[in-house]
Amino acid sequence: MTKHEFVEQAKLAAVKVSEQSGMPAMVTVAQAALESNWGASQLSREANNYFGIKAHGKHECVQMSTHECKAGVTVVVEAEFAKYVSMEDCFRCRDGILQRGAVYAGARENRNDEEGFIAEIAKHWATDPKYADKLSAVLKEVKGLLK
Repeated sequence: MTKHEFVEQAKLAAVKVSEQSGMPAMVTVAQAALESNWGASQLSREANNYFGIKAHGKHECVQMSTHECKAGVTVVVEAEFAKYVSMEDCFRCRDGILQRGAVYAGARENRNDEEGFIAEIAKHWATDPKYADKLSAVLKEVKGLLK
C-alpha cells in the first residue's frame, strides 16, 4: 500500500469516527501513519492496531516487541496489544481512550486546534520525547498527500 492509499483509507475511517467523537480526523490519520509506518507495521497488518494500543478490556490481544523510551534510553520490551476487527474499530477505540482518559482533558479542550491537540496527546500517548514534533511533521505530510 502506498502512503497515498493509506491516507485515503485512513481518512474514510477517521472522518466517520470523528463525526461521533469530535476528535480531529486529520490528526487521527497522521497518528495512525506515524504509529503504524503508514500501515506497514506488523501490528497494523496482523491486528488492525494502528496506534500501538495495549491490550485492555474485552479485546483479543497479540504479543509483540515494541520500543519504549525509558529515562531517555530506547529499549525493546514485549507487550500485549489489542487486536481489532477493522481500522474503523481501532480508530473508535483510540478516540474513546482520548474521550474518557483524565490525562487527555487538555487534548479534548484543544479539539479545534490541531497543534494544541497534538501537544496535549503527546504528553501521555507515547514515551518518545519528540513525539509531538514527529506527529506534526507527519500531519503536514498527510495534508500534502491529500492535495
